[in-house]
Amino acid sequence: MEALDLIASMKPTEELVAAAADADVTAPLPDGTSLLLAALTNTDLGARYASAQWLLDRGCPLGAPNAEGLTELHVLLGQVKHDIPAARAIAEQLIAIGADVNAVSPVSGLVFCDVLWMKHTDEDLEPLYALWFDQPGVLDLETPADNGRTPLGIARALPYRASILERMERYLAETT
Repeated sequence: MEALDLIASMKPTEELVAAAADADVTAPLPDGTSLLLAALTNTDLGARYASAQWLLDRGCPLGAPNAEGLTELHVLLGQVKHDIPAARAIAEQLIAIGADVNAVSPVSGLVFCDVLWMKHTDEDLEPLYALWFDQPGVLDLETPADNGRTPLGIARALPYRASILERMERYLAETT
């Protein structure tokens, strides 16, 4: 039988459900990551969200970041294709169980960088922007990844991110 993490990352949700019938989906994987992180790497849009939701419904916790320092939020939002309402719903649940909106990966930087790179308009991304800006505490927009990129720098470099850039600059002015 295939390992559950491979099934979660590559197969339809129905196959994960069948394979996990007698498994403890809350147990960390050998590398310390979670089955949830594996499911979020699934490139099939429907399977990604359905498998993640199924795991969340069964109490699957967050795990350690992967070898590249990517957390569940990084992986969810760093995918190429997105269903914005579904991504927001999963992101909101991840945050509710302790995912850090200010988590930094050396490779991709702050999680919000992944949101800014999405191939959607600022208007389309507003539900995700609102989720970030509604979080308690201070939102980090300036910690760089190893490549030096920050959310603020990305927004400044992308002309189609003008409205979120304005919001970010206003937020920074109000919080500093």
